[in-house]
Amino acid sequence: MAALPRILTAVATTVALAGSAAPALAAPDPLISQQWALSDPQAVGAQVAWSQSTGSGVVVALLDSGVQLNHPDLAGNIWTNPNEVVNGKDDDNNGIIDDVHGANMFTGNGDVEDDEGHGTHTAGIIAAEAGDGVGGAGLAPNATIMPIKVLDSNRSGNSTVLARGIRYAVDEGARILSISINGDSTTSDLTAALKYATDKGATIVCSAGNNSRDIDLTPSWPASSTEPSVLTVTAEDEDLSLASFANTGLNSVDLAAPGDMILSTARGSGYENRSGTSMSAPFVSASLALLASARPDLSQAALRNALLSTAPKRSFLAGLLGGNGGGGLDVGAAMHAILPGDMWRTTPGGAVAARSAAAAVRVRTAASVRAGRRATVRWSATGAANVTTWRILLDGKRIADRSVAASRVLRRKIDKAGKHTWKVVGYDAADRRVVAGSRGFRVLRAR
Repeated sequence: MAALPRILTAVATTVALAGSAAPALAAPDPLISQQWALSDPQAVGAQVAWSQSTGSGVVVALLDSGVQLNHPDLAGNIWTNPNEVVNGKDDDNNGIIDDVHGANMFTGNGDVEDDEGHGTHTAGIIAAEAGDGVGGAGLAPNATIMPIKVLDSNRSGNSTVLARGIRYAVDEGARILSISINGDSTTSDLTAALKYATDKGATIVCSAGNNSRDIDLTPSWPASSTEPSVLTVTAEDEDLSLASFANTGLNSVDLAAPGDMILSTARGSGYENRSGTSMSAPFVSASLALLASARPDLSQAALRNALLSTAPKRSFLAGLLGGNGGGGLDVGAAMHAILPGDMWRTTPGGAVAARSAAAAVRVRTAASVRAGRRATVRWSATGAANVTTWRILLDGKRIADRSVAASRVLRRKIDKAGKHTWKVVGYDAADRRVVAGSRGFRVLRAR
C-alpha cells in the first residue's frame, strides 16, 4: 500500500509551561489570552457557542500520533473502553488487545502514548480542559478524545493503517473523526474505509494539506475524497486570511479555520505553538462536538450543513474553496442555526461560559523581522472594561505605557537577532494588573 508521506506541519516555538504563567491573569486558564482563535470573538465564534455547549457526552476519534494520556489538561477527557481491561487479552473481541484508552494500529494493542507530539497538540485543540487553572482550553473542553495511533515517531503512516483506524473508530461508536494526515495517493482500502464511515453516519474531518497547491488539480488524500461525510479544512492566520502554506480547492476544500501559530498541549505536559492545516481540522472537529452535544437528535449530515450554511464568506477565499462559496468557521452562528427561538438558553452555563466573560488580551506581531528594522505589536482586548492603562514590554523591559484611548499599535527598532517577546499588560485605576498577554517573534540577521 502506498505510504502516506510525512505531514508538513510547521515546527513552532514552545512556550512556557502553565505552571510558570503569571497567576495574576484574570482567566482561570492562564494561557487563554495566547490562544487567539478562542480569545478573539471574531475568530470562530467560540464564546457564543460556549454559552450553549461544551461538548459533553460526545466522543471525537483522533487519528494521529497518539496522545500523552496523563497530560494535566487532557487526562480528564480521554476515552475509556467499557468492555476492556488491561490483562493482555482482547476482552471485547475487536482485534485489539488492552485497548482501554484507544488503539495502536501498528501494534494491535492499546499503547497510544504519543512519541512525536502532533497528536497531543491536536487533542488539546479539541478538548483541553477549561476552567481548571492549567494551561489553555480546547474548543470543546468537555468532549471525550478517543486516541487512535496511525502515525509513528516520524509522523509517518500508510493507508492500510489509516483505513484500519477509521473502521476501529466507527465500530467503537465515534461519529466525529479528526484526521490531520495527508498523502499524495490513495488506495482501495482507504476508499472503502471512508465509505464505511459514511454509511455509519459519521463525519471525517480532514486537513487540506500544507503544499500551497490546488488539491482539485493535484489531490491530497484523504482530503480530496468525494465521500459526502468528508469535511476538508484549510488554514487561516490571525488576520483571518488564507495561511501562506494552505492548500485550496473549489471542489475539495469546504472550510477555512485557524491554523497559524496555534497554542495547544505538548508532550512533556507542556504547551507549544504549531502551524498547519493539521491544526485547522481539529477546530472543525471540536465545533461538530459542540453542536452534537447541544442537539444529539440531529444527524452528522445536519450538523455539517449547519457549519457550512453559516460559514462567514471571505472575499479572498471565493473561487478557492467550496462549502458556502469560500467561508470560514463560525460555530456560534452554527449553534444559533440548530437552536432557534426558545431552544436558545439565555443564561450561560458551564466553566467555559463563565471564563469567556473574563478579561483577555490578544497580542499580534509578525512572526519575523529583519535586524535593524522596526518590529510592530498590536493588541486588542475583550472583557477588560476596567483597564485604564496598557503597559508594553519587550523581552521583559518596560518600553511604553498607553492610555486606553491611545492607539494600540507600537513599533520599535530591534538590532539584535534571535528570539524576542512582546508582552502587553492591562492595569486598572488602582494600578492593579487586570490582564496580560504575550507573543514571541524572531529577528533575522540583516542581509
